[in-house]
Amino acid sequence: MVPISAALPGGVTEIGLGYLPGSTTPARPHDWRAGSLLLDPDVLLSVSYWSGQAEIIHRGAPARRKTVAGLTGPRGVARCAEGLAVVAQPEIGRLTRIDGDGRIHGHLDLPGISPWFACQWRDRWLVSDDTRKAVLLVSADGRTADRLPAPFALRSVRSCVPVDDSHYLLCDRESQSVVVVSLTGEVVWQYGRSNHPSSEEGCLTSPEHAIPLPSGVVIADTRNHRVLFVDWNGKLVWSLGGVGRVGSGPGRLWHPTSVSAHGSLLLITDTGNDRILEADLDGRVTAVHGDSRVEAGVFHLPRSLEATPAGYLVADSYNNRVTSFGADGRDVVHTASALGRKLFWPRNASVIDGSTVVSDSRNGRLLLSPGQDADTWQELRLSLAGRPVGLIDPHAVRKSGPGWLVTDTGLNAVLLFDPRTGEVLHAWCGERTGAALSSGEVTLLPLDDVHDAVIDDERTVWFANTGHDRLCALPYGESRLRNITPRRAAGTESPFISPRSVDLVGGQLLVTDSGNHRVVRLTPSGAVTGVYGRRRGHAVDSLSDPRLARVGPSGDVISIADYLNDRVLLVPLAALREDGDKVGSAAS
Repeated sequence: MVPISAALPGGVTEIGLGYLPGSTTPARPHDWRAGSLLLDPDVLLSVSYWSGQAEIIHRGAPARRKTVAGLTGPRGVARCAEGLAVVAQPEIGRLTRIDGDGRIHGHLDLPGISPWFACQWRDRWLVSDDTRKAVLLVSADGRTADRLPAPFALRSVRSCVPVDDSHYLLCDRESQSVVVVSLTGEVVWQYGRSNHPSSEEGCLTSPEHAIPLPSGVVIADTRNHRVLFVDWNGKLVWSLGGVGRVGSGPGRLWHPTSVSAHGSLLLITDTGNDRILEADLDGRVTAVHGDSRVEAGVFHLPRSLEATPAGYLVADSYNNRVTSFGADGRDVVHTASALGRKLFWPRNASVIDGSTVVSDSRNGRLLLSPGQDADTWQELRLSLAGRPVGLIDPHAVRKSGPGWLVTDTGLNAVLLFDPRTGEVLHAWCGERTGAALSSGEVTLLPLDDVHDAVIDDERTVWFANTGHDRLCALPYGESRLRNITPRRAAGTESPFISPRSVDLVGGQLLVTDSGNHRVVRLTPSGAVTGVYGRRRGHAVDSLSDPRLARVGPSGDVISIADYLNDRVLLVPLAALREDGDKVGSAAS
């Protein structure tokens, strides 16, 4: 049975997330701790991403805590001198030094650099710039920066730390790899299967941070909800937490993002649980700082939720399955394979004209079943001007305009096609799209990594132009995109960061603003008329990287895939209020 809680404030229904016995949904959003370390044997420093604060915790006297304000979206934290830590703040391109008493010892601004993690390496700074997908060696004064040669196309550089005088340890979150790289760009050690997120042995899913020890590497395997120790021969020695042990009980973690070592002591920043764990070098937890009340449910990184005549349908991405269930949480059916092949990272599941449609994204397939629970599938094969179109990474599928729309981030394209024949009626493509889609039916536009699109009654095409952090419109008959920026009632702008889905509600638009952890309703001109998502967290009215929001058949409820909270939500449209727009602007 799927856990459904329908007694939450504001009439919100939560599906898939559970809470510890005797506890209730936390009213206070978590600060989303991003990193922790010991500045001396008794003083622990923890930085919190959303609050923009550092917290000084005395291990022997937990009640003695001190808050240090003045940071902006702090990410990585590392020791830079005796009793001194450096905090990286990518949004403002700054490094800040803090001591164990909470005093700020100065800032170093890095023009043109977005440091997600920084540490000293000899007489310079080793910096991971996730925004520009680069590893940099920056001079001590911040005035010069050298880009180190990359061993492969970097996709999401979350941290890099020195191993010795000529090698560093790199976490590439989106490539699912932790590697040791030489200064010449040669990989000399690797753990994780490139571009294959999994909890299988030898695989990782979105590792955020890793540190070298004399006998091996400690890895925060973030979206597998575990911390691993792997020796220098690539053998897994121990694991703490894991997909089957998600939560806050003994031996459980939820979204660990950082690890640090201090002699025989490990510190684990258990971000989703808003706490810090102390562990020994064998992975045994010896102390906990902070508390948590949340246990994960049946879903893991869900990408879509849709109301169906029988109940609900969820694309349960990490579990590599599609789940259908009744409105009471019963009659659960998991679909994990089709046409003799396992699903791999399904990003969207919907019911269109009575058929279940699944984007089996990393298999590059669009699957169609005539009934929601049917076990007979067929693959939708598309063609353009008589030539087959090979899908690479299909995302959202929907009925829109004169046919069905599918977005494919691998093709960097939005395709409108006839579902009966598979013929592509028109394609809107990014300007970097390859020759595979060159034809008279293709419109080239400044699009990048589009995750969703919709066509309204005026034949305007709306794009969630994720890679450019834009909501874009292409009115019928025009050739240039219009960019729409959210604007509050007071007239101030509230720009999108990584908008991932767009839907129509009346004469307005509903957009998941993933990087700002909110869902926004706005007019075609950009005036914000409603917001859901107070800030990042798993409290009621908080979200964590929502990936898709759709207006339900009744028109008064929206369904939200709350991706990093491992849950899906049904939210009354009335719960979207313009004055709820309290979020900061930071990408996840």
